[in-house]
Amino acid sequence: MEVIESFKSFYRKHAVIIRNLTVLILLSIITSHLTNHELFSPNSSYDFPWESTLISTGLGIIISLIAHQNFKYYTTHYFSKSVSTTIIIRYVLSTLGIISIAYLVVYCLLIWLTHNNFEFYYFLIGLLVTLLLCVIAITLMYGEKIYKLHKSNFSNLSLTIQRNGKTVKVSYQEIAYFFSEEKVVYVMKINGESIATEFTLQELEEKLIQNVFFRANRQFILHLSSINEVTTIENGKLQVSLQPKKTDSDHLQLVVSRYKKQEFLNWFNPSEKS
Repeated sequence: MEVIESFKSFYRKHAVIIRNLTVLILLSIITSHLTNHELFSPNSSYDFPWESTLISTGLGIIISLIAHQNFKYYTTHYFSKSVSTTIIIRYVLSTLGIISIAYLVVYCLLIWLTHNNFEFYYFLIGLLVTLLLCVIAITLMYGEKIYKLHKSNFSNLSLTIQRNGKTVKVSYQEIAYFFSEEKVVYVMKINGESIATEFTLQELEEKLIQNVFFRANRQFILHLSSINEVTTIENGKLQVSLQPKKTDSDHLQLVVSRYKKQEFLNWFNPSEKS
């Protein structure tokens, strides 16, 4: 059981890296096959292009780092404020521009190491193919993130709550956290008012925007505004102090397990996320 939990924790922490690396390797394999016509010759036996695949993967890692750092920059300076078509195009074009410069440097370095002549045609074709694949990779890796950032920027989003024949709308800006008590899920507003809902925490977790809300444990889903203080306690766990406080002291604080610690910290302080 401990091994399974450790594996799940590892995957949660590195899910994005694993997914991106998988996409990168697949694109490298496809590129290596497309640029090597001898693999499809009927007179030759198939030989996997290890060398070109490794070179493509290495170049892909450099490209991924460029795209990641540029995405962090745009998230901090632009996407966190507004997500528009113009800003998205600027992000893509600036990323492709930096990648083009990096590609030129790597291409010239390989030419120098192999003592070959610089051939503009092959350089141009390689660059165009690389940029096309980069656009596909950026779409796969960051499309969902940009969409979520776009949704989280809507200040008028609200949750419709139906309970005992009554319908109430609570805006995201009013919500501090959700908590479960005696099989009933409540929403705690920032003004200290709690409202019973007909949702389960699982239903809310699927309905709410992950950038704004976080499932801390089996009893709580938090909004960023609810966090008063975060403290590291024994066994690598986190103790989170919430606001507003409830009258029952058992709900003043909650514990985030060590398996969800890094995931929580990435959500709570995304600027420090690696």
